[in-house]
Amino acid sequence: MRMKHIILVLLVSTLASFGNVEEYQAIAEQDRQEFRQAFQVELKKQLKQASKKVKGLYKSINYEPIWVDKDYLTYHCEMLVTELKSDFKQGLYPELRVAYRKLMPDENRAFTSDAIEDKVKVEIGVMGLYAKSINTILKDKNSKFDAKSLLQKAVKEKSVMAAIDGIAHERIVDKTFKDMNLSVAEAKQEKYRDLATRLMGTDEKDRLKAMYELLSYKPIWVTKEGITDYTKTLYNEIAADITLDVNSSLYKAYQNLKTATHPSKKDAIGDREFEIAKLYQDFMAHALYGDINWKKFLKTLHKTRRNGVWTVHPILKTPESLLIESLKADDLNVAFKKAKPVFPLYDRYLIALKKYRTLLDDGGWELLPKFDNLKPGMSDPVVPALRDRLSKEGDYVCDVNETGTRYEGCLVEAVKKFQGRHGLETEGYVGKMTRKALSETAAQKVTKLKLNIDRIKWIKRGNDKHHIYINVPSFTMYMFDGFDVIQSMRVITGRKGHETPIFYGRVRTIVLNPYWRIPASIIRHETIPKLQKDPGYTTKKKIEIHTGYSEHSPRVNPYKVNWHKYGKRLPPYKFMQSPGVHNALGKVKYLFPNKYAVYMHDTNEKYLFVKDYRALSHGCVRLHKPFELLETFSKIEPKLDYEKSQKILASNKKTPYRLTKTIPVDIIYLTAVVGKDGTVMFHDDVYGYDKMQLDASKK
Repeated sequence: MRMKHIILVLLVSTLASFGNVEEYQAIAEQDRQEFRQAFQVELKKQLKQASKKVKGLYKSINYEPIWVDKDYLTYHCEMLVTELKSDFKQGLYPELRVAYRKLMPDENRAFTSDAIEDKVKVEIGVMGLYAKSINTILKDKNSKFDAKSLLQKAVKEKSVMAAIDGIAHERIVDKTFKDMNLSVAEAKQEKYRDLATRLMGTDEKDRLKAMYELLSYKPIWVTKEGITDYTKTLYNEIAADITLDVNSSLYKAYQNLKTATHPSKKDAIGDREFEIAKLYQDFMAHALYGDINWKKFLKTLHKTRRNGVWTVHPILKTPESLLIESLKADDLNVAFKKAKPVFPLYDRYLIALKKYRTLLDDGGWELLPKFDNLKPGMSDPVVPALRDRLSKEGDYVCDVNETGTRYEGCLVEAVKKFQGRHGLETEGYVGKMTRKALSETAAQKVTKLKLNIDRIKWIKRGNDKHHIYINVPSFTMYMFDGFDVIQSMRVITGRKGHETPIFYGRVRTIVLNPYWRIPASIIRHETIPKLQKDPGYTTKKKIEIHTGYSEHSPRVNPYKVNWHKYGKRLPPYKFMQSPGVHNALGKVKYLFPNKYAVYMHDTNEKYLFVKDYRALSHGCVRLHKPFELLETFSKIEPKLDYEKSQKILASNKKTPYRLTKTIPVDIIYLTAVVGKDGTVMFHDDVYGYDKMQLDASKK
């Protein structure tokens, strides 16, 4: 029996290696269309009682359900709710709170029924909330968008975040306007809204001018007596910023201003005020946005990677809006505090960068001469230089004074430590890959750390207590509770050509005992030829044939179908692998709705996790320890009973759990990761994004 089970698993694993990203996305789309057809009938029925505005919105998107799907809340809805909550926390749009709470009394209680009538009721309710929120945000603004055009944009791009990001400046304007402390009479004046809008413009000089107009030309940085506390704080921040290149024009401008004689004439004082304001503007832009030219990078990515995706969300702050917040608090430190990324490991990166900058300033390390492969016990003239090279980065630390040319002892352990920090097998054998890692200079590592720090600045900011990060280059998933890692595990991500997308989502549903929907290429090339020879093939391989993608749709008896008439054409049936240990998705999957049809799941190919290089999937994320993650979720989610879930898993019955509170998940791309003890792990640039972004960096 065990041998049969092994053969079955290997066979299914082989099948699972076929297919591609587009096929799995097509399956998800077909499944959605089946749900859509039934949903639209009820939607049109209930819309008779809806407002004229809501009816118009649905008509503009051909009555497409956008907020609710068969698993309930869609990615669109999750993102809308997340952004609304973010605005509420900043004190914005209080008039929307009533509509929000009415629809979501405890954020989820309204979403428990599986009846299509109730789902449609929620769909229409969220559309009303969407319309009201967009109209509120765009009120009194000359935006090129409205609720209708943004909705059409969301449907076209399959992302409501793309639509919300399209009005990011309008939301920043509202936050800035709120921080201006205007009287009720002033707040109604178009002049002030116009100035707040100009603060978001592309012309830096006009932004400065608008800011000073808002402040009635009150000086910020200098007075007759000298520089102000704001300027002193700015200078201190620039001097302490380890990410700033001392050879940059920004740093040189700072040095010139800091050492310049204070002017005495009124016009010269005014000029100095604007010079320091420009310095603040440039430095805060560096602190907020970093040096990656995202527009150029994304254009290159689109041209060169068919499945390459890196979603960038606008940072809802600007140098000018942060300065206004600081003036309100009478402390420039407020601006720098709010500009800082909320990524839990950010401070570790700054410490690591300081370490490598110091190494670089001290001369770095000499490049090793060419040498052949090294095995423990061998002698080679390169050994003394290898000791020195590894001691520079702190890998070679030995209580015994080792000398000579024999590769042994502490040096072997140092090589293993170095290999572990560079994503290599820690075997002590120095081969091609280890030599390549050793050849990287201190300057290159400084550049890599700075690049990753700039990436962190663009990870979507939030205030959730729990957060999942999946880092593609390190093939690792991390679960955070605040700033502490409470769980980590190995993962398998998409291989080249099937790159796992870099994006943000929220885990809404956990499915125990999932079905695996078999893609067209496997059906055409494997399943149909087998069925032509043996109609019992699918039964033996635990594959169900249905008339639809739902496991509840009518089953098809393989013995009653003439499979020969299809040749290698696709029959009008859906093929699904039933739940169990044989299933390609394993026993559990974690859904965070997105347009890429990507999710986290178990796998029946456990042996792949021993590999160090694990870019092996078609885009989805396979988890090494999915049941440990399930246990962690059970401690967070009150609806999820871990002991009960074990019994369900043993029963092989598909069971979805909709979480009471969604958990954010970010798929990120960091080629350097800093541990709690300060150890820096450098990882292979698996998709070539390092080079692409460095080529696109701002000069």
